[in-house]
Amino acid sequence: MAHEASAEIRLNDNQRRHYEILFSRLEQSLEQIERSIHDEPSNAQLTNTSDDLPERFVAEAGPLIAELRAEMLEIAKSLGLRAREVSRRRTVQALISSEMNGVKDGLAGRLRGYGDVDESVARHLDPRLHRLHAALAELRQLL
Repeated sequence: MAHEASAEIRLNDNQRRHYEILFSRLEQSLEQIERSIHDEPSNAQLTNTSDDLPERFVAEAGPLIAELRAEMLEIAKSLGLRAREVSRRRTVQALISSEMNGVKDGLAGRLRGYGDVDESVARHLDPRLHRLHAALAELRQLL
């Protein structure tokens, strides 16, 4: 019956792409939620993750996520949506570029919006941030 209703839905190319992206993002979010539930190990040392998910959520979320995924896949299939092609290279490139901008924003000359900047920031921290930026640029060059 779901197929019958979906067969009546007509989408133009832009609308179709919108739904392909929407469901792709939803699928990625569901995967991230599942990883959080299963408390997958991380190499992060500057981020502590609080184990504060309610027990009920951990116990009952799995079947609900499975239902969400199944319904989402059924909708996508009934609309004839294609799997979204995601370039790992472009994803990594975007992450590196974003972090390079963040490191630049940490330079003394860009901190003024946070209050008076002590000269020690430019003298001691900026050179280290420049090295981080250069290392990120080198990593980007490897792509």
